[in-house]
Amino acid sequence: MRFRDGWTRSRRSSWEPTCSHPRHGSFIDVLNDGFDEPGGTRASVGFVIPTIEMGTCSGAGLADALIGWSCVLVTGHGVPDSLRRDMAAVTATFFDLPEPEKARVRWPGTGAWRGWQPVYAGVPELTGDRTPDLVERFEAQELETFAMWPERPAELRATWEAYYAECARVTGELMERLAEGLDLPGVELEAWTDRQYANLCVNNYPAQPEPPLPGQVRVGAHTDRGGITLLAADDAPGGLEVELPSTGEWVSVTIPQDAYLVQVGDLFARWTNLVVHGNIHRVVNPPRSVASSARRQSVVYFHYPALDTVVTPAPSCVARSRRDALPPLHAREHLLRRQEQFARDQPVRTGELDGLTA
Repeated sequence: MRFRDGWTRSRRSSWEPTCSHPRHGSFIDVLNDGFDEPGGTRASVGFVIPTIEMGTCSGAGLADALIGWSCVLVTGHGVPDSLRRDMAAVTATFFDLPEPEKARVRWPGTGAWRGWQPVYAGVPELTGDRTPDLVERFEAQELETFAMWPERPAELRATWEAYYAECARVTGELMERLAEGLDLPGVELEAWTDRQYANLCVNNYPAQPEPPLPGQVRVGAHTDRGGITLLAADDAPGGLEVELPSTGEWVSVTIPQDAYLVQVGDLFARWTNLVVHGNIHRVVNPPRSVASSARRQSVVYFHYPALDTVVTPAPSCVARSRRDALPPLHAREHLLRRQEQFARDQPVRTGELDGLTA
């Protein structure tokens, strides 16, 4: 059965974007490993996340996929496989260094997150007095002036700079497609493309030889703060789950080696007046039977508009949403406000409705 904008209803009771290229019928199965998840919920079995081929899919097809799922798998992005492998390997080498050496480039506790951050250690400036997530990360932004590169491995800086440039290109192209598909104001687009801000982050989830504390996970449920996120990750146990915006059900996601998962963040959701919702996601613990060897790593490019941008809902999306326009958000202020909120103990850390009063 065919519906608006080239969408079809498949026999698997899922929505499938159809574009001019035959690959646009392909889906990646999203399967649960069968283990209970935090809070007594279970990830669903048999759901699929749509796959978009960048070379052929229209802006409308990409927009509709994100409206339906708040995330989408993207192939045909042009980022070299060799660079992706180098990025993962060189950063894993950094994480393997002794903690005193990594601490030389540790986030100083003020300003935007950057450098090495041992979240798992429960340091107050990162997690307050809540139970810490079981992750460490290294993060960099504004690379032309970034001054917290580690001495080892020597090739880390050049690899990160090359990868950053590729991700900036991909997110710029995606934003142009989304602007077309959602009729977003062209005069505002440069802030999200050529002038974009971004922070590049690699998360290292250590193996868990000892059981986590009650309720403790690798990363708790949250939305990202910015525009769109490019996520690559290995397939080690204890992985990503996303919440379906239409049902609230949690779905386990495996990202193919040639793909990125594109996730919507708070600021893009605000630009669309919640026509597209922010993607709520979390990273769960591995099953105890394999936890002692289930180290996991993800490489994340967090895209934002230029930080001097005041994100105001687009008129086309206000009309489409059939709700009043949400208040504007200042990009830099939102970034720092969400960063402060990270230390609070909340069931879901999200800023999609930031700026609204009860």
